[in-house]
Amino acid sequence: MSGRALLPLVAAALASAGCLGTSPASRFYTLSTLSPQEGLGGGGDGPAVRIRVAPVSLPEGVDRPQMVRRTGENTVAVDEFDRWVEPLDALLRNSLVQNLGALVPEAQVLGDAVPGLTVDRTVVVAVRRLDLSSQVVMDAVWFVLPAGVDQPERTHQTRLTEAAGAGSPAEVAPALSRAVEKLSREIAAELHTPRAR
Repeated sequence: MSGRALLPLVAAALASAGCLGTSPASRFYTLSTLSPQEGLGGGGDGPAVRIRVAPVSLPEGVDRPQMVRRTGENTVAVDEFDRWVEPLDALLRNSLVQNLGALVPEAQVLGDAVPGLTVDRTVVVAVRRLDLSSQVVMDAVWFVLPAGVDQPERTHQTRLTEAAGAGSPAEVAPALSRAVEKLSREIAAELHTPRAR
């Protein structure tokens, strides 16, 4: 039998074995945020206070497009077809910007720095641990820097846990959203204190 005659047989055998089957479609997840306040902040007659959220740092193990879920004490699963809609560090930063914009409506809350635009305070967040399973666990260190200051007056350590049902990706994303909302509320409280001014 010629090589050309064998090709249809080989293709049929591979198809029946599932080798030529299509890959599962990827599913994409994002985080929910608090409803934004109307306007751009600065409700008084003076200029709005500007707050910048610096890029969020993450442990390298979870800083990837795929959702990384803890499956045991020393094991994790990288869900190839369950992905974040954007890089996780950017997703967390954008969620903080949206949440703080809602919680501190008198301010303009920015993500990326705008050339020529000065800010009054900068929020810095470093996530030290992020476990995604039936319980979302986030350990974060954060602080607020006034303009012209390069060392914080004080740093905060926050540990947040949120139940995530059976730990499926569809349950993990809302649980992480709730954790980020709680972190946002802690930061907003600091922004409202005289020491953060």
